[in-house]
Amino acid sequence: MPDQHTADDLQLLDKVLADTAATELTRRRLLRTAAAGAAAVGALSGATGIAGASGGESRNEILSTLATAESFGVTFLTEAVRRAPGTPSAGLADTLRAANTAEYDHVVALRKLGGRQTTLRFWIPEAAFGGGGVGLFESIETADTLELMGYLTGVTAFAKHGQERAARFLAEGCAVESEHRAIARFAQTALGGRQQISIDRSFAPWSVRTVAAMIRALEGAGIGFGRQGAAPGAFYDFPGNPVANGTGLRNNGRRPE
Repeated sequence: MPDQHTADDLQLLDKVLADTAATELTRRRLLRTAAAGAAAVGALSGATGIAGASGGESRNEILSTLATAESFGVTFLTEAVRRAPGTPSAGLADTLRAANTAEYDHVVALRKLGGRQTTLRFWIPEAAFGGGGVGLFESIETADTLELMGYLTGVTAFAKHGQERAARFLAEGCAVESEHRAIARFAQTALGGRQQISIDRSFAPWSVRTVAAMIRALEGAGIGFGRQGAAPGAFYDFPGNPVANGTGLRNNGRRPE
């Protein structure tokens, strides 16, 4: 029987999956993973050490948590690019490379604003890679939806304190995460997944309003930040600049305007 905190976190993950319009099968799979992980290793306990309790997060906590989440994104996409040959995602490898560079450039900008990653080691469930097919892009959609909501939290916090430059940097990052979400949705349809409209919203979702909750939802999907996650997988270390290691492209607009 889950305790109230675990039940609340499962409800949070279900809300996020509703924002991604995940298939019922995907939603059930992720919620089963989250529930099992909560029982086995306490992955949804919220004791991540990454950000403070919900509400009252400092601007530095927000920047550092976003930098950590984006570092996970680079780590995940780097491995996805390396696995792409011979899988359904092979034809979209350059799209994955471009997204990987963007995630890395976000880390650079967040660090310039004062953020510092709290871990550079991530547990990634094998299922998140989806065999390089539809499941891979479902994972990307879920992660990018959470990250764009984290950026909206940051924009709000910095705007509240009149820090225009930082708020704009975060808004630019949010815009690109929204692009990634739309492309991930398009890829799911193109690879034979659920037929859906890629650009299905007039405004971005913001059902997760703290970066601590953003991390809890990622943990609910089986991701581990510096520790083993809830689902079968493996540890991967942050690989650094994807352009330098061959898993990224030289994008346009690599620094905030």
